[in-house]
Amino acid sequence: MSMHAHDHEHHHDHSHEGDGFVFGHEILGILAGRGGSLPVAELKVLAAAAFGDDALYGNCHGDRFDFEGLLAFLSSKGKLALEGDVASLGRVPGCSGH
Repeated sequence: MSMHAHDHEHHHDHSHEGDGFVFGHEILGILAGRGGSLPVAELKVLAAAAFGDDALYGNCHGDRFDFEGLLAFLSSKGKLALEGDVASLGRVPGCSGH
């Protein structure tokens, strides 16, 4: 298979790669799929169901977080808005999933 064919076929699903963490944009995707706003507790349950209770989350720069740390990071970057116990998609688009 040529490199071009590989690039075309890669669908950017990083959540199952062997590097041991889930990209933060996967959580943004869950949130987007549920209307863009959820109670944090419900988002955490959905994330645990998708990736496991002890999942380690990360960003494209190599930083690693637990679930709460990821939410704080995404919030600090404007990708997520935290208001009380509700998480909503922020004004800054999420990572493209590279």
